[in-house]
Amino acid sequence: MMQRHLFLAFATILGLVLTKGALANDDDHRRGGDPKAFVGLWEAIDGFDGSTQLLSITCSRQSSCDVRLNDTAFTLSCENQIGFAQGDGSVHHDVLSVDLTLCCSNLDGTCTEAGTQSNEFVLDRGNGTLTNLNDDPLPVPNVFHRISK
Repeated sequence: MMQRHLFLAFATILGLVLTKGALANDDDHRRGGDPKAFVGLWEAIDGFDGSTQLLSITCSRQSSCDVRLNDTAFTLSCENQIGFAQGDGSVHHDVLSVDLTLCCSNLDGTCTEAGTQSNEFVLDRGNGTLTNLNDDPLPVPNVFHRISK
């Protein structure tokens, strides 16, 4: 009987230690950033010009992410042309920081580089949105909704 109680006590303590370790690892992962939370195809309506923006994010396990943005009208950078942006970023906490290279699409299929822009995509885990903070002169930042993983 004593061995049974000792075994149950040991099993309970082991279970608590393993659970605490798993939760600590999860907290540490979130503090450093969880790149998987950003992966997917996101969509927003640009608050500046009403164009549609598609944002594709893929990430490695080391918090490094490939970010590609397509905009139906790059009003500020490309005089209302279709444009896209591409860059590599990193995740820290719930923020993906990336420097995007902007490109204006020409009718002949070529691209004219239109500069770079620093962006922070802030993940709101509560409602599952991604807010783009950058240096655009917008009173309200663009909010992306995930449309595919």
